[in-house]
Amino acid sequence: MKKLFIVLLCAFSYNLFPQDTVKVASQLTPDQQAEADYNFGLEKLKANDYTSAIDFFTKSITNKPTFDKALYNRAVALTQAKRYVEAASDINAVIKLTPNNADAYFTKSLIYFNEGKKDSQLVALDKCIGINANHGEASYYKGLLLYENGDYKSAIDSYGRAILAKADYAYAYNDRASAKRALNDLAGAIADYEKAISLDPNQAFIYNNLGSVYHENKNLPKAIEAYDKALQVNPKYLIAQNNRGATRLESGNTKSAQADFEDVLKKDPGNSSAYNGLSSVFIKTKEYAKARDMANKAIQLNAKNGPAYYNRGIARQMLREEEGCCQDWKKALELGVTAAKSFINTDCSE
Repeated sequence: MKKLFIVLLCAFSYNLFPQDTVKVASQLTPDQQAEADYNFGLEKLKANDYTSAIDFFTKSITNKPTFDKALYNRAVALTQAKRYVEAASDINAVIKLTPNNADAYFTKSLIYFNEGKKDSQLVALDKCIGINANHGEASYYKGLLLYENGDYKSAIDSYGRAILAKADYAYAYNDRASAKRALNDLAGAIADYEKAISLDPNQAFIYNNLGSVYHENKNLPKAIEAYDKALQVNPKYLIAQNNRGATRLESGNTKSAQADFEDVLKKDPGNSSAYNGLSSVFIKTKEYAKARDMANKAIQLNAKNGPAYYNRGIARQMLREEEGCCQDWKKALELGVTAAKSFINTDCSE
């Protein structure tokens, strides 16, 4: 009897077990659901999954139409997805809800930037800075616009404000250096490039820029050293290798210069600048037929390579191709190579 009781009890317990597990249904309020979808959207945005981010932010806004953070981040995601009209609509809604939102005006400026509306971009940046004078990104982007417009002094001021807002802003130091260089403040440019490198030593283009200003300052060994560092950071940064080749050639090291240009062409057979670099090498070594041929290839790859026309003109002159050389120098001058003017005045009839 006892044994039977135990069996029956076990069977009874087994039959009741599913009924012991009660599933409790939970339902979020619209505001809670909006917050949950917003957080999911942020995760997708951080993962650069812009389509999913937009979907989650849209769900969030559906439950909470005045959710300014969801509207703002959907505008960011839409901008990244290049859906600028929709992004502008969202950011305008954010500004209507939060008129003193500096970040909203900055995002609006980025929308205008991507649309190529530079005047509107500047207005939005000024509005952003007017709300928050310490908005470093806005000051930096304003500096870019001013530099592009040739207002280098104002660009320097704007980059300076970006640096005040963010002391480790390597890009702002780099671009301020370029503005100083444009005003022929070479010492100031060198100081800013070196500061940018100290803040971010893994950017090959900054070393390249430093090398170019050292070259302009006639300090060729320091220029080569900077180009070396650029290539250590990024061996595929061919602009620096072309620049190093040109500087080596100017230093009288034709073999190293030739090696640089030939190595560039191994990595990039369509590099017009490297072919013109070889043309310069062969002019230096008085191999004028080779110089002409290399310039020909440079021009075939880039019909607007003014220095290549200039070099081909010199090579043709030495090869007694008088008519061809004058045509080349005139084309070089047309493309901005002012050094060609002296050859035209001396060797070419009207």
